[in-house]
Amino acid sequence: MKTTVFFKALVVMAVVMVSGMNFTASAANPTKYVKNEVMDGDRVMQKTIYKNNDGYLTRHLLYTFTYDDENRVTTKQASKWDSVNEAWVPYFKLEVSYYADSVTVDYALWDARSKAYDLGVETMVYDLTDGSASLLMASAN
Repeated sequence: MKTTVFFKALVVMAVVMVSGMNFTASAANPTKYVKNEVMDGDRVMQKTIYKNNDGYLTRHLLYTFTYDDENRVTTKQASKWDSVNEAWVPYFKLEVSYYADSVTVDYALWDARSKAYDLGVETMVYDLTDGSASLLMASAN
């Protein structure tokens, strides 16, 4: 009886020690990025990504989303944090168009000179001829 109680106590102590070491290890190695989402019901309207530098959060990326009447994403814009000017700077933009048998995604980088999304423009077309499964992807410049 004493041996069984002692053995159970030893196992419980080992489990507590391992759990404590796991907690200490995760606290010593925190998540590299932290996110904050602004929601409108089920939709993410804005997502801010912060870099975690030893517990100090610094702004990194900002995503903003727009949706159509069917709650599908129509635009995703990304901005990078400029720590010198302390402002968000446009980075890229995705525009999504939905059709009966396909989805088109237009991608462009921000051009600071022209102040427009007109660098590295690409278009991807996803064919949806088999229900909602993407069967074909074509890219054109």
